[in-house]
Amino acid sequence: MAPIQRPSLITEWPTFATLLGCYGGWMVLLFSPLWLSVPGLAVMIALQSSLQHEIIHGHPTRYPWLNAALVYASLNLAIPYGRFRDTHLVHHTDERLTDPYDDPESNYLDPTVWHALPTWLQRVHMFNATLAGRLLIGVLISQYYFMRSDVRDICAGRRDVLRDWLLHIPAAALVIWIVIEAGYPLWAYFLAAYGGLALLKIRTFAEHRAHEDVQARTAVIEDRGFFAFLFLNNNFH
Repeated sequence: MAPIQRPSLITEWPTFATLLGCYGGWMVLLFSPLWLSVPGLAVMIALQSSLQHEIIHGHPTRYPWLNAALVYASLNLAIPYGRFRDTHLVHHTDERLTDPYDDPESNYLDPTVWHALPTWLQRVHMFNATLAGRLLIGVLISQYYFMRSDVRDICAGRRDVLRDWLLHIPAAALVIWIVIEAGYPLWAYFLAAYGGLALLKIRTFAEHRAHEDVQARTAVIEDRGFFAFLFLNNNFH
């Protein structure tokens, strides 16, 4: 068996180039007109989240602390890097994939829970099961369940969850400070952040499905153009 190749500057230069392009583009867009900057910032914010995903999986250096430092301040403001890292690694436990209780990234509900929901809330979740719904309200729904779960964990004494949120506060404050110093409207940035998180829902909408066989729960996505780049060619998740 061939030895596992460690990340190096030679093999990881595309990751470093993408990081520079992402942050450079983000800064330039803060000084651009709103018609261009809002959609452009949404793309940069989604791209940074894709880079966070790559770094969680061990890129671009052999030093986890350095990798984390490159993306620790989440441009989307809503999801602490530490929480994304920990929940995503749990998500990659194959036997738990898409399980509504054990997979923190699952969009599925236990049938018992589903039938206990009021009709209007069932309709909200049914709309969220469509691509249009995932783009329009998927961010709100996932953020609600994500934060509800974290609040419960913090109240139950999970110090690691509390730590990640506390560390997120100065990181998010730094992003907001830069936005304000650039003279960019905060309302427009929040709109762009929502758009960036919505773009990510395209990927999560397609990459998994419910199936009795765990091995059949992962979908192969053909990479095409813009979205292939935005999701860093992760067509098999």
